Amino acid sequence: MFFSVANQAYSFLCCILGGMIIAFIFDVFRIRRKTIKVSDLFVYFEDFVYWIIVALVFFAVIYISNDGEFRGYLLIGNIIGIILYSLLLSRIIMTIFLFTIQFVYKIFCTVCFILLFPFKILFKLLQVPAKIIYNGLRVIFGKVRRLSKTKLSKFYIWKKRFKNIIKKI
Repeated sequence: MFFSVANQAYSFLCCILGGMIIAFIFDVFRIRRKTIKVSDLFVYFEDFVYWIIVALVFFAVIYISNDGEFRGYLLIGNIIGIILYSLLLSRIIMTIFLFTIQFVYKIFCTVCFILLFPFKILFKLLQVPAKIIYNGLRVIFGKVRRLSKTKLSKFYIWKKRFKNIIKKI
């Protein structure tokens, strides 16, 4: 099939844009990894998902812009798009996203602190009577335990005596 130079230039520019989209998706995965630490197994799974997404984006761009015909310059266009994004936009995007995530996290922590503050005060107020009750119960149960040990020891002594008497009979 014959394509004009204008169509080829359009396809090439679409592939540059596709490469920039691929690099942006990579930055999204990098941001997620910087904010949430996970196990290596999950990282391997994420890498697999990333490469599936990259393949889908790459083939979608080729299908939309060039009717699915793969040409060498389309691959070069993707690589140029990735390099352009990495050099021009990656730091800006990473900085903005990380700042936004940290800002939202701080707001969330502040709201949680405000909502949990009455419960903290209530906990502090109930802590003193709870300690008094706990110490009182500990003393009472300590005495009961000591008494039960002495009663049980007396019971064991009587049990041995009774066995000895039965043996003699």
